[in-house]
Amino acid sequence: MGIEYEIVEHQAVFNMAEMAEISLPHPEADAKNLFVRDDKKRNYYLLTVKGDKRVNLAEFCEQNDTRRLSFASPADLKEKLDLTPGSVTPLGLLNDQKHEVSFYLDEYFAD
Repeated sequence: MGIEYEIVEHQAVFNMAEMAEISLPHPEADAKNLFVRDDKKRNYYLLTVKGDKRVNLAEFCEQNDTRRLSFASPADLKEKLDLTPGSVTPLGLLNDQKHEVSFYLDEYFAD
């Protein structure tokens, strides 16, 4: 389809401090991906936000009318998106065959 893309491989990173140690193109597009679940383990969410943005889960719950949220377990991440900690990406949603994970993209990336 003629879509230009660039592949950059790097080791898994677990926080933005580790990410800062990697030389990547387009630092303005650095993002962090948070895989969270509600307190009943019924609803799962992938939140992609600008890398330097702080995420307030209580505020997110209020704005999106969700139950209380916390980070999902590595086992949940593997089961739902077939990913491992440190390698979470929105592309993992392609593995969500049952469409169980809701995706939220930071408005920063919408422009």
